[in-house]
Amino acid sequence: MPERKRMLQILLGTYNSEPFLREQLDSLVRQTYRDFQVLIRDGGSSDGTVGIIADYQRHFPEKMRFLGSSNASTLENYSRLLDDVGADAEFVMFCDHDDVWMPEKIAVTVEKYREMEKKYGKETPILVFTDSEVTDEKLNTLAPSALRFQHLDPRRLSLNRLVVQNVPWGNTMLLNRALVDLVRPIPPEAVMHDHWTALAASAMGRIGFLDRPTLLYRQHADNVYGVFRYSAGAFLKKLLLGRRKLQERFGQNVAQAAAFGRRYAGRLSPADRAMCGELARWPRLGFWARRRLLWKYRIFKSGLWRNVGTFLFI
Repeated sequence: MPERKRMLQILLGTYNSEPFLREQLDSLVRQTYRDFQVLIRDGGSSDGTVGIIADYQRHFPEKMRFLGSSNASTLENYSRLLDDVGADAEFVMFCDHDDVWMPEKIAVTVEKYREMEKKYGKETPILVFTDSEVTDEKLNTLAPSALRFQHLDPRRLSLNRLVVQNVPWGNTMLLNRALVDLVRPIPPEAVMHDHWTALAASAMGRIGFLDRPTLLYRQHADNVYGVFRYSAGAFLKKLLLGRRKLQERFGQNVAQAAAFGRRYAGRLSPADRAMCGELARWPRLGFWARRRLLWKYRIFKSGLWRNVGTFLFI
């Protein structure tokens, strides 16, 4: 008997996830929304991660589907997972290996999506994202809102903003089918799978924000991208890490924008296409030409200190 396709597929990438994976998988199993399947790819773990996945697959064969383990970066892992999404899946959610989902995370996010679907239609690429609660390694609350903790504005989601600062985070996202088909395959120039997805939804679709935390965003020593309280002190700390590191990170954003402009040249607005094209020339521009480009397209981040850092040191 053929396997029944799930309306929602949750994409989970793992790598040396043994310390936290069981708590995350337990939180998925406890979701009030039941019609989902978890697709799991491992990036070449050397600990007990694969054994944990096998254990949960035995206990929840209809919910968990393991697609194998091979050496891969986080970006490569999630790009492959997007390629694995079933033909009948209506929407997709990204899942980090070290968080804990609140029981109604899927249900409330799907409800928000349905509101947007009625307004824009399912053929429109739609992204829904939520807030999250920041915790320490033991799940003690550090901040009730990750967005406010980071001083990020969920209303500022135009492409000229998102090219240099991603606001919708993958662990809070839901993508409809039209957006899944639009973004894949994720190119190697992407900074991360969620950033590329947010760019596509901003430029060619719609983004909706649900103003409530739906997961515990765990902070620990091995976070790929952690969160830090926005402040002048945090800005100075980044400066101490060195101008070169700031420039490298901005360069990744520029390379992603250039690749984005090439991929979707025929679908972007004239202004967005021109902006991506000019950003592609960034490595060849001088100091003042770069500042004029940023000002011309209002390529700003959230927060005064971030923009001071960009204009002075990038």
